[in-house]
Amino acid sequence: MAKFTEVTAQQIKKTLARKFVPLADNLRNLLTKFGLRTYKVSIIRIRWTGGRRGVGIAEVVLVTPLLPTPKVADLSSISEVVQAVGLQEDGGSEVSEISGRYTEEELRGQNPAGDDIPRDEEVFYEIEFPRLDGQPSIKRRFFIRSAPSYNAGSLQWSVSLTKTNEDRLRTGAPE
Repeated sequence: MAKFTEVTAQQIKKTLARKFVPLADNLRNLLTKFGLRTYKVSIIRIRWTGGRRGVGIAEVVLVTPLLPTPKVADLSSISEVVQAVGLQEDGGSEVSEISGRYTEEELRGQNPAGDDIPRDEEVFYEIEFPRLDGQPSIKRRFFIRSAPSYNAGSLQWSVSLTKTNEDRLRTGAPE
């Protein structure tokens, strides 16, 4: 009778693929060093002073840059829509080549135990293209559209994002 390998956390940690994650990260970082990934992707956590989302004043409590810089799919699918409050952006994007060292919980904005995000907090992704003149740039806000997907063969996570209406101010303060 053949002996088969059962997938467990301990078994995964010992695989050759897991040992190559740091190498893949170093190679991805070269793309940023060479100027081929000229944007920032971060997970932002804000807390509302009123005890639940949308109530009170929003305060940024944590900015987690995704490093090495992941790959952002073309943002041309985001279109400007005329609304009563002015122009709003609508659409989505795919962020891939996210380091395999992250966990699904981290990419969802949860704590390591996978607990739900507290009622007074909000977690979103932000994509920013820094301006060459050093002035503050647009910080586009996205919500995660579906569960993060891990591709072991590419040593990477991917997430699908949907554009939201409220971007953070260029200064970084919540709107």
